Amino acid sequence: MKHDTHNRIESGRMTWLEYNEALQELQGNGEIVVGTGAQATWRLRRADLMPRHFVVSTANDRATICPFSSEAVVTVNGRQLSAGATELRDGDVISAGSGEFRFWATTPGDSRGVARAPITGHLLDAQRQSALSLHRVSTGIGSDESNDLVIENEMAVSFHAEVRREAGGHVLRTPGSAAVKLNGHRITTPVLLSEGDEVEIADLQLRYTREPLADGIRQTTMERITSEATASTQPFVSGATRSAPLSDVSSALTLRAPMRAVAFVSSVIAAVAIATLLFLHRGP
Repeated sequence: MKHDTHNRIESGRMTWLEYNEALQELQGNGEIVVGTGAQATWRLRRADLMPRHFVVSTANDRATICPFSSEAVVTVNGRQLSAGATELRDGDVISAGSGEFRFWATTPGDSRGVARAPITGHLLDAQRQSALSLHRVSTGIGSDESNDLVIENEMAVSFHAEVRREAGGHVLRTPGSAAVKLNGHRITTPVLLSEGDEVEIADLQLRYTREPLADGIRQTTMERITSEATASTQPFVSGATRSAPLSDVSSALTLRAPMRAVAFVSSVIAAVAIATLLFLHRGP
């Protein structure tokens, strides 16, 4: 009978998890929790991990891996893991946060000198012929002024979505209350984006790409988008320096007039009261 040397861990052999040439031994029947928190078995503070990010278990001469929670994104050889356990094979590449790990079922191999390609990508707005660069670790999208992509639309919430550079690619995250669709389906948990994915935020349609941009596509790092009806973009201006619309100015002037009248009447009443007190104090 031929043994499956790729799946089965040879009895009595040590297995390893490697990160930046550091090795963590895996016991024959046990588990290791990788993360940044105090409850993690292997604590890695500089890998942009969650307190408990993923778990590697060994039992019955096999090793499996699973994300610790639905918010933790983990990939094996470029594929995002589901909530259940996934079996590991010798030499598998595990990506989580900004870290890259390798699983060795027998003797650790030589992974030194393997250069990681830089992670680049864009959210392409075909209607406006523009592409938002995803060069930051985190790219915020929503109606709040602090976002990289500000959407001025009543359907958008302050912090509607976030694209994070992690797990060897770009992950789309959203708070549970905000409606975000990926390829026509609403998402509630983080999803690793793939080439050509269609992202719908408020009434904005975007396409994820890691390919070179076509001629005529304007690349941006920060952008403001008005409602879909106007189909226009505006240069990004921070909220601190943005000029107020004329309607806002007229409203402010309208409010100031009665406020000035109230202030004048209040000052007159105060003066009369002071004069009365002085008169009573001096007596006849």
